[in-house]
Amino acid sequence: MSPPARGPLPLLSSPAVLRGLGAGVGLLLAVGSAVMGGAPGLGERALYDFAVSRLLSPLPTTADLVLVEVDDRALAALGERWPLSRATWARAFQALAAQRPSAVVVDVLFDQPESRDALDLGEDVLERLRASGLANLPEGSKLVSELEARMHAQDGDARLAETFSGMGTVVLGSMALTDEGGSIPHEGDTLAPVALPSAGLRLKAKGLTTNLAPLRMTAWGSGTLNVLVDADGVIRRYPYAVEVGGRAWPSLALATALRLWPERSEALLRVASTDDGAPLMRLPSPDWLPRVSLADVLLAKPSSVGLDLALRDKAVFVGVTATGLHGQSTLPGQLAVPGVEIHAFAMDNLRSGRVLRSSGRAALTGVLETALVLALLLWRRGRARTMGAVVGQAALLLVAHTAFVGWLLADIGWVVPLLPGVVGLALVTLAESVARTEDLQRQRGALKRLFGRFPSEPSVPPPGGPNAAGGEESSRSLPGDSRR
Repeated sequence: MSPPARGPLPLLSSPAVLRGLGAGVGLLLAVGSAVMGGAPGLGERALYDFAVSRLLSPLPTTADLVLVEVDDRALAALGERWPLSRATWARAFQALAAQRPSAVVVDVLFDQPESRDALDLGEDVLERLRASGLANLPEGSKLVSELEARMHAQDGDARLAETFSGMGTVVLGSMALTDEGGSIPHEGDTLAPVALPSAGLRLKAKGLTTNLAPLRMTAWGSGTLNVLVDADGVIRRYPYAVEVGGRAWPSLALATALRLWPERSEALLRVASTDDGAPLMRLPSPDWLPRVSLADVLLAKPSSVGLDLALRDKAVFVGVTATGLHGQSTLPGQLAVPGVEIHAFAMDNLRSGRVLRSSGRAALTGVLETALVLALLLWRRGRARTMGAVVGQAALLLVAHTAFVGWLLADIGWVVPLLPGVVGLALVTLAESVARTEDLQRQRGALKRLFGRFPSEPSVPPPGGPNAAGGEESSRSLPGDSRR
């Protein structure tokens, strides 16, 4: 009896389709990563964090950047709580100006005026003195002069604007707002747009919150303080520009670099435009940036040799690092880092060109390399006679894929997705294993059906055996034998 005829295999159970689906999933992940802006994707962030914090060499210690920090010791020495008064800030910047730094970059936003209750009261008293005629008397005139001097000393906003004007090298920060609010600076403002294509920038906003007009007008430049924070709270990209009102506005790092090195503006803007204005960052070592407490700046004498060596002709970044006062965003593999430090090493990345690219040619290379790796496995698995050989070839391709991705990251600075190739290799290998297992089972079933058609033959007794002797005796005793 012939076995029943087998119908055609369902489409999804075809070995070729399964292998094609496995390779297609890997290639689709690579294409999706390229379309979404490049690696690292959701599943690759931990791999990227490990690579940049453990495998790549950290940035070397800088010699011309210094952090002047408002730390716990500075707050204790000043006897003030945060935020500091504008009069204290004016005194701090005057002390910094005495050390003649090349630039003073401020990671603080002065967008609201200080309370003027005492100043309004003093102005009312002055008006009454002048209206009464007492200001014309010698004692009244002296009182008016003293009152005007004390009011000027208490007007922190005015004193701070005078300090900025006298220094001439202060770069202030601003904030880009993603919701409604803010404004766009007018022409001639120190916060001015840069010549970058704004349509493709990763960071987009609806307005800008800037410093007070007197402070902004006396500053050397201004830039945005925003950073890009991923969903897990880690900062991996730094936005060198933000799109507001159809124009590109520079970050604090880019604005400072353009002021310090105007002759390199074209090269700086070219680096800043990498990865749609927000490239992946190279990380510094923990002790990368020299630090000076604001308390030392305020308490030291202008002729202090140590402070002169630390600050003269340096780009000084000023920001708060006191416990609980700075942002809690983190860098890959590091604890919470103050925003002022992020702006400092982002400027160092910018001027050196050491940024990591994941879009454009890097993304295209990732797609092509993933397709090549999967195509090689699909080709080589047909020449492998055993499943062990297929697994070995997949393992070799995985090692080569990982080495290629690591080489691009370390030497060229291209972040190519790793997981799409790994997932594709695993799925193709699994599909091949399933296909070979089913084929082996079909072969075993066919062999069983083949041998089941023929019944086993009775065994022939050997000559001279007991069965043979008995047969002869019984044949002689049969009745009717003619030989009897």
